[in-house]
Amino acid sequence: MELFWILLIVSVASLIKGITGFGFALVALPPLLIWYTPVQIIPVLLLCNLLSSVIIVLQKKDQALVKPEYKTLIIWGGLFSLMGAALLKYIPENIMIRAISVVFIVLTLLSIFSFKRTVRISKLTYKISGGLIGFLTGAVSVSGPPLALLLNLTKVSNREFREIFSWFNIVTSVVAIAGYLGMGLLTHETIKTVVLFAPILYMGSFIGKRINSFIPGIIFRNATLAITLVSCIVLLIRTA
Repeated sequence: MELFWILLIVSVASLIKGITGFGFALVALPPLLIWYTPVQIIPVLLLCNLLSSVIIVLQKKDQALVKPEYKTLIIWGGLFSLMGAALLKYIPENIMIRAISVVFIVLTLLSIFSFKRTVRISKLTYKISGGLIGFLTGAVSVSGPPLALLLNLTKVSNREFREIFSWFNIVTSVVAIAGYLGMGLLTHETIKTVVLFAPILYMGSFIGKRINSFIPGIIFRNATLAITLVSCIVLLIRTA
């Protein structure tokens, strides 16, 4: 029965990732912490997110979708994700779970109540934002809410949104995985779990891309944030 619920959670998260371009770890991590420790599941989610992002960027494009300022953000995110990965091994699990829950709640609320106006951001702000988001990605395998908030504020197009997210996930995931390897956090069990999740991840992305053409992505994005908010509150209560 546990396996059924785990696969169901991964399926829902994969479908949302396919529809919106982000949200896999954001949705999957809080409920999966019921059965896994952070050290066990975060590397798994990072690998799964990497696979789905690679699928997206391999799609044919008729023009470049990542502008120079977002390339800067991606590069700085990659550099700081290594620091986040280093943090994962040394924080006690209970503290990590509580910290993850609080961070997710705050960031989810920020995403839900994000501003609707366009904001002009300096080059330094892109570097700082990339570093902070990368650090969070390496530590808890999630870049969704803060990066979504930034991209919404700068009013990128839907295609740019999806492409920037995918490249950010690829760069930060590769760097974080290198850190996990150096600290011995990638085990045979990690690979086995990724192999188990991989077909579901692919199907979720495949179906999600088609649903995206019929249903506005904002509806699913808001639903994802609402589900995540509830999951984090429940998780925080469980560890209190």
